[in-house]
Amino acid sequence: MEQKEQVFFTIKRTIDTQEGRLLSYLQTEPFDLGTLPEIVMLTLKQHWSPFAMSADGVDGEPLRQRAIWAIQQLEAQAALIRTVFIEPSVVKTETSRGETQAQAQQANGVESSLHQTQTEEVQALEHCDDDETDDDEADDDETDLEWIDIKPSLEMQQINKLFGIG
Repeated sequence: MEQKEQVFFTIKRTIDTQEGRLLSYLQTEPFDLGTLPEIVMLTLKQHWSPFAMSADGVDGEPLRQRAIWAIQQLEAQAALIRTVFIEPSVVKTETSRGETQAQAQQANGVESSLHQTQTEEVQALEHCDDDETDDDEADDDETDLEWIDIKPSLEMQQINKLFGIG
């Protein structure tokens, strides 16, 4: 059996550096993404696979589909970072190795609370609408509510997908 040529990649960093701590964190298999080599390969694919495919001469629809996939993955990661660390509705906590899962659960809770808040707002609007009389509607056309279908944004859908929700 013919043995295929392999590419080897090794990273060594001192544990007391930022990069060393990052590698140590990734070895904990955060968010059940897999082992360190799997996480590194996934990250590389998300960032560089469209470029590598293009350099290999791939073009057209296969390259377009890979680019779309990469963008979706990167946007989902950006949304996750935004939700966990930047959005004001998330309580900031000091990050340590043991708190990562708590932060993921916290982000999951934010999604649940957002959905609950949206549901409560719709119910409140429906209740207000029920209280209106026909005369009120005729007299006050400017304040009539137009109902729209509330759907989660693309970022929220991607966050939900990352956390296995819905």
